[in-house]
Amino acid sequence: MEYIRHQIIAIGHRLWQLGMMPAGDGNISARVKPKMMLITASGVSKGFLTNDDIIVLDGEQKRLGGKGEPSTEIALHSLVYKLRDDVNAVIHAHPVMATVFACTGMELPYDLLPEVAIKLGRIPTAPFALPSTGDVAKVAEEYIKKYNAFLLKNHGAVALGRNLEEAFMRMELVEHLAKVAFYAKLLGEYEPIPSEFMEKLEKMGEQFRNQ
Repeated sequence: MEYIRHQIIAIGHRLWQLGMMPAGDGNISARVKPKMMLITASGVSKGFLTNDDIIVLDGEQKRLGGKGEPSTEIALHSLVYKLRDDVNAVIHAHPVMATVFACTGMELPYDLLPEVAIKLGRIPTAPFALPSTGDVAKVAEEYIKKYNAFLLKNHGAVALGRNLEEAFMRMELVEHLAKVAFYAKLLGEYEPIPSEFMEKLEKMGEQFRNQ
């Protein structure tokens, strides 16, 4: 469990350095046992987490360690672990360019980059919900079941992974795609990967994500 705690601290710093978790925003969690999770405390800078900022909770969300209150988006994290046996880490962040897309009616074009088609697949946008109310979990439920990354309307992004490193890399890839899509749009309309190649990439993606 100590290794996972240190991983959360390290990944929090990496996300903060990349500008994805400003001003105490965002949250990170990891499932360490079937009925135990570690989650970041509410309102603290993810760039400078300490051991006490990582809250340990049992299956009934009873605190077993850490100080402060657990993230106000704990309902979202708990729902992920309830619905997805294959997921052991959740990152909710506010990456700038991905959030720009989340504030528009445009979906991120997963058919723009082969790496995205293989490693992530479609990245849809869940409807808006008031943060910190539990409603984010409600609107995200169907997206949690089907996708490994999705945007939250006018809010940010969520990435799921079998472990913390995979969740981080998926979040990083979401933001990379958003940047490429944004700049491509500045130059004109983006040109997606031809459909015959997308079919092959999607099959490759199924194999890659099920390894």
